[in-house]
Amino acid sequence: MGRLVIEPDVFSGEVPPQKSILMVLLESRHPVHHSCRRGLCGQDLIRVISGWEFLNAIQDHEDGTLELLGAKGEPFRMACCAKVVGEGEVVVSVVR
Repeated sequence: MGRLVIEPDVFSGEVPPQKSILMVLLESRHPVHHSCRRGLCGQDLIRVISGWEFLNAIQDHEDGTLELLGAKGEPFRMACCAKVVGEGEVVVSVVR
């Protein structure tokens, strides 16, 4: 399992690779806008502060949404699509 840190002081701990960052936010009771949970609505934008290499690959639907938001490429991801898949630490913050 990898480690996830959501700043500022939202969550810090190990997460299983199948759990999205959005699910961690919701389980931590952190207010985050979301609706589709598939990377299409663009409401749950996050900034990856470090550990980009320990996240799953961006799929086409998320990539298209990030492009529409003007946030394509590092350091942005959609929380509903991003999952920690490596054994390292990922640090993020919520943008929207």
